[in-house]
Amino acid sequence: MKSLLDFELITNEVFYRGWHILEYIEHHPDMPPLERESIEATIMEALVSKKLIDPKKESLDLSNLSIVLDKDHYCYEEHPRISGIPLWMKEKFRNKAVYIIGSVPISLRLSRPPSKVSRSCVYDPNYAISSIFDDATFIEAIYDSPTRPGIRLEETRPFVEVKIDGVDYLVDVLTKRILRTDWFTKEFNMEIKSSITVSKADKESKRRYQNAIANSNKLGEMIPLLEPLIDTISPSMAEYRYEFEKTKETFPEEWKIADAVKQDMQLRMSEGLDFNLNFLQKIHEKKKDE
Repeated sequence: MKSLLDFELITNEVFYRGWHILEYIEHHPDMPPLERESIEATIMEALVSKKLIDPKKESLDLSNLSIVLDKDHYCYEEHPRISGIPLWMKEKFRNKAVYIIGSVPISLRLSRPPSKVSRSCVYDPNYAISSIFDDATFIEAIYDSPTRPGIRLEETRPFVEVKIDGVDYLVDVLTKRILRTDWFTKEFNMEIKSSITVSKADKESKRRYQNAIANSNKLGEMIPLLEPLIDTISPSMAEYRYEFEKTKETFPEEWKIADAVKQDMQLRMSEGLDFNLNFLQKIHEKKKDE
């Protein structure tokens, strides 16, 4: 038996709905079965993808927070019906910044916990998510509530549908999960009210889509504004803190730009001048040219 606490990957790098995953489990002892299953799939995907366990011999005993040498508990599934966002997808998000979400890394934008994301904020992240796939379908649907039996959600909910190893999945920005389309459609009577597939869209729609997901990076300008807030955030924003720190590895040049911005801010404040964000773009362009 191996304790999950002994896996640095699990304690430090795997998150669920904004929390460190083991902290989430600790603070949510009465999870519904589907959430428990989602957490199990998230943990196993991480351990198997990093080759830290043998999925042919070992399984996850979530009740005891351990990996056991048997197949009697939760076993790894290549295509689980529900899971948190897998690590491989997050790693792609870390290296890509697009216009539609404010020109910051996708991972940083998507690491905000569900409590910090309103329904109206879902559409832009859906576009950003789609940018790492060859094709995507934007869906508006109604379905039976997974957590409240007998309740039909009549207000449409947006998803982005993508193929993962040939299998259709719905990515749900609000719950930070992926849902296998065939299972979710049947299990919760999902009814699609509208959908548009990028590859089948008209010329003008494709043009607007490509503009929205164009590579665009202004992280260096944003760091001085975000950095003071990092130490004030709650446990539910642990992933946001982690992804902010990861930008030092993935976008080191942007941190150099941030240093220049911070120096300018300090100079202006020491001289009693008003700080105006308009100068940020000029600094950004200057550093890019150097």
